[in-house]
Amino acid sequence: MKLTPAQAEVVKSHKRFRVLVAGRRFGKTTVAAEEIVGYAIAGDDNNCAYLAPTFQQARDICWLALKKRLAPVTSSVNEQRLEIVVKTVKGGTSRVVLRSWDAIETLRGQFFRFIVLDEVASLKGFWEGWEEVLRPTLTDKRGDALFIGTPKGFNHFYDLANLCEKDDTWATFRFTSYDNPNVPADEIDEAKKALPEDTFAQEYMADFRKAEGLVSTAFDRSRHVHRVEA
Repeated sequence: MKLTPAQAEVVKSHKRFRVLVAGRRFGKTTVAAEEIVGYAIAGDDNNCAYLAPTFQQARDICWLALKKRLAPVTSSVNEQRLEIVVKTVKGGTSRVVLRSWDAIETLRGQFFRFIVLDEVASLKGFWEGWEEVLRPTLTDKRGDALFIGTPKGFNHFYDLANLCEKDDTWATFRFTSYDNPNVPADEIDEAKKALPEDTFAQEYMADFRKAEGLVSTAFDRSRHVHRVEA
């Protein structure tokens, strides 16, 4: 699969934990599928997991793309459980599973080489789920993770995107919808005309905004919030 230059930048990174902040139609699912394929077939038992907020979203967003990409090396497919067993370059197999965030407890005790978390800004109880359930599943294989999504105010996704500033095992990539050359720029321009400024900035420009509930939309977190030493 041919990646755009922006998508290739994410895939080529060797950081263990990567955060992809991107506008709508950037091609986040393409990046996720490409990465899962690469990890799964590279070695035996390189199990991979893709998680979306709901099971239906996991099916709608990534299932067909993964089945198509993995078809040449697929050993078996379970449509009900959304699981694919693939043949690896070393002659063994790996398992690719799609799950919903609200059912991550079912992943306790399992091990993965790679995990993708999609629509991260919408995942409730994120830090508890990541630190207590998912992070331990990467221990056996010293596994990697990719966090992808579009901003939704200054929530946990914003904090996640800033971890790279204090931990060099993390990297953050931010791209707008314009960074996908396969999407007509004039279509994005039309959306810009039709949508409120903050909505367009968040959904298409991948900019962290918080307009709802503010006394003044001129509020800028980076300029108006300062740390006060006790």
